[in-house]
Amino acid sequence: MTPVPALEATQDWLLPGIAVAVAAPLAGAGIAATGLANRGLRLLAVAAAGIALAASLGVAAALHTVPNAPLAWGPTLGGGRLVSVDGLGAALLAYTALVSLAIALVAPRRMLEAAAVRRMLIGFAATLALFATSHPGVLIVLWIVTAQPTWRSVRVTPGGRPAARVYAIYMTAAVACMAAGTCMLVADPPWERASGPLGAAGGWLVAVAVMIRKGIFPFHSWYPALFSGAAMSTALRATQPQIAAYTAVRLLVGHADGVPWELEVLSLLALVTAVYGGALALAQRDLRGFVGALAMSQSALVLAGLAGRLPMELTGAFCVWISSGLAITGIGLVSWSLESRAGPISLETLQGRFWDAPALAAFFLLFGMAAIGFPGTLSFVADDLIVSGSLEEHVAAGLLVIASTVLCGIAVMRCWFHVFGGPTSTDNHRHEILLRERVSFIILLAVLFGLGLWPGPLVRGLGQAAEQILRVPAAAHSSAQVSSPDSSSPASLP
Repeated sequence: MTPVPALEATQDWLLPGIAVAVAAPLAGAGIAATGLANRGLRLLAVAAAGIALAASLGVAAALHTVPNAPLAWGPTLGGGRLVSVDGLGAALLAYTALVSLAIALVAPRRMLEAAAVRRMLIGFAATLALFATSHPGVLIVLWIVTAQPTWRSVRVTPGGRPAARVYAIYMTAAVACMAAGTCMLVADPPWERASGPLGAAGGWLVAVAVMIRKGIFPFHSWYPALFSGAAMSTALRATQPQIAAYTAVRLLVGHADGVPWELEVLSLLALVTAVYGGALALAQRDLRGFVGALAMSQSALVLAGLAGRLPMELTGAFCVWISSGLAITGIGLVSWSLESRAGPISLETLQGRFWDAPALAAFFLLFGMAAIGFPGTLSFVADDLIVSGSLEEHVAAGLLVIASTVLCGIAVMRCWFHVFGGPTSTDNHRHEILLRERVSFIILLAVLFGLGLWPGPLVRGLGQAAEQILRVPAAAHSSAQVSSPDSSSPASLP
């Protein structure tokens, strides 16, 4: 058993680390608003994301030194705490910071005006704050705060008003369902065995909110609209953190009577969305549409594993969360870099872009392989965990996961050949990759392949979080209870 002083020392360090991670982008947004850094806005965004990433990695390392010792601090509501970070939360903090850093490095100069950087950093800080809490009331507020910068960014994009209108309609409905459902869950908590119909109704409303915010069928139409009508950076920041999946983990997983019906339905519809998104990616006529359909398919797989009864399934879903997010971010940023040079890219004919952008072709292929489970990548480990767990519990679910992976793999190769294959004119200007783009892509690939070749620390941390969420007894749970006496949390603090 880990000594209590070690637990207390670890938790004393975690809170300042989380505060630094959230405060860095907020401070950057404040500096951008004053106009003091108008000539160095990229450097400001990169510095804020870098500081947040360093602080998040420190939090993850501290949690790894004392297993099963999640941070729990602040007021309690419905079992959730104002600040609550376990292995999952620590991984998501670092993952979100890495995605934001990559976006800041790759974004074209014209996209980094002061107002855009301010919105980006505010949304980044709100997302980090959301991943550091399990308090139901705070989750509702942060749902609103994270959606607002995205809506504003889409609205000011040339030609983006229709997409902004669609996004606003869906997000308003999602927030309304989230607020009403969460209040019902707090009044009649289903993570206690004495819960009644009010809690069940609240669970269904939260499930609908999660479906809308994640773009799950039949509430998926805003997803392609966002990728088509907004800047790629805005679409990636709005979709890849997957805050709806985090909300589902905190409010719907780990009920006292097992897996609730609403989570089963949510998982089934997520599998349908994953397969449908993979098929839709095959039929896209332009590069942006392909990225949007692929992102919709890959992100849906995360929800597919949340209805699992085994820690292996939940761990697989968490790994898919990180691996697919990093890979889709890479594909989206490579596509954005190519579009910034050559304009919109059609998939109806062979474009022959390999000659003038060979480095981008190589990075696109590597990220595509990393998204579909290529051996040696984190997605290979994630797919193995989620498929093995699904086949053991639900054969049909496992087969749908495999079908989705196959369709996405075919779509990736079709897109690569259409964009980079075919005849080319030697008179075309050769587009050399920029140093900042190369650095961003190499960092993302290093993480994907590094965690694929050495997945142990990440999988162990996420596995311990899955055990705590599912309330699976573990040898070190007694030490966790010492540091977190409030054990009635719906998910993260059992």
